[in-house]
Amino acid sequence: MNALNALRWTTLLFSMVGVTPLITLAQDRDSKMADLDRRLLAARDRAAELQTTIEALSAELRALRQPAPTPAPASPKEPADDFRDQILRPDLGEDERDSPVSAQPELFIQSRYQAVPIEETTTQTAPSNFNVTRMETRWSGRVSSKVGIGFEIQYHPAPAGAAFEMVNDAYVEYYPSDALTVRVGQFVKPFGFDIQQSSSKREAPERGIFAGYFFPGQRDRGVMLAAKLDRFGESWRGAQLFAGAFNGNRFFIDRNRQLNYNLRFRKIFDKVPLAVGVSAQLGRQLLPEDTAGNNRENLYGVDAQWAWRRLGVRVEFVGGNMPSTLLDLEPEFSPSFRPGAHSAGGALLSSFRLTRDSQIYARYDQFNGDPVSGQNVRAFDVGYFRWIGENSRIGVNYQFKNRPSFNDDFMNTGLQINWNVVY
Repeated sequence: MNALNALRWTTLLFSMVGVTPLITLAQDRDSKMADLDRRLLAARDRAAELQTTIEALSAELRALRQPAPTPAPASPKEPADDFRDQILRPDLGEDERDSPVSAQPELFIQSRYQAVPIEETTTQTAPSNFNVTRMETRWSGRVSSKVGIGFEIQYHPAPAGAAFEMVNDAYVEYYPSDALTVRVGQFVKPFGFDIQQSSSKREAPERGIFAGYFFPGQRDRGVMLAAKLDRFGESWRGAQLFAGAFNGNRFFIDRNRQLNYNLRFRKIFDKVPLAVGVSAQLGRQLLPEDTAGNNRENLYGVDAQWAWRRLGVRVEFVGGNMPSTLLDLEPEFSPSFRPGAHSAGGALLSSFRLTRDSQIYARYDQFNGDPVSGQNVRAFDVGYFRWIGENSRIGVNYQFKNRPSFNDDFMNTGLQINWNVVY
């Protein structure tokens, strides 16, 4: 029995010695397999990331190889917006900072047929038949980030023997900031609406009667500061202020060694939509020889423009000291001028848009205290005009007038047919 037990323990010992290496070998194999699994999973993750990167790069490459899409054109403005801008936002002597100066000039030609002269007129005070009433060329724009220029000449005064009127605009602008403009030279005065509205944009053939007496030529020589007041808050949005000092004579030469001072404020209320302006001029004018008395040249004005759908309305009133001289290179004194006398005028225009390209209008125009005749002048105009393309317009106007007016841009015939071209 002892020998048998010894044999059993010996067999068991040898068995354990033989199994131990096998167990160790199995454990090593399991560890290596787990490590290989981890490495395989990591490789798969890296492969997935690499595949994602490859697909993204391929998509980007395909996009680069395709032609760039043509940008969609900007949607055109609605006709109502165009009409509202015509009534409220025409070019009223704006600065040149938004457009670089171009070597190609802007050309403006206005031809006219006039007939049915008013009574008590001559061929000089009521030109009839065919005329070329405006021939103008203009260069203007920004020459650098801080400087702009404007230069306009007109040819039609030359054949009439008034070559001194050939230069309309000649000015330089400086832009201290986005909101401020300083303009120096010869340019349209900052007063009222009718004075500043361009001839190529105006509905009626000529400006109101008061404009020709108070502001013949519309221009003067001096310096002006223009400020946009939007940055002062929402209540000031659309507001502008103009202030200037000018020679102040009926023509550009300073003969009385004194300056006139002009001030204008205008604000647009887009929600109404309505625009309102107030203007003032303080200064002195020449008096005829051997005449003593009040030589002030003070003028005050208010104007308003309103648009609603197809209807537009403008009204303007100006009054002050009677002008002593007319538009001429040498002083030509008004026949009915009296020191201290006053004149006043106003115009009411209503315009209705028939189609995108055609409109009808009516205007009542009156001037009290004509310095030439000493009487009051009244006129009523009705008219129709139609755009032919973007640069051409034909209009027909008929005027009822109680007596002739004089000075600058007078119109003393009943029928006017105009063709404007701007290029």
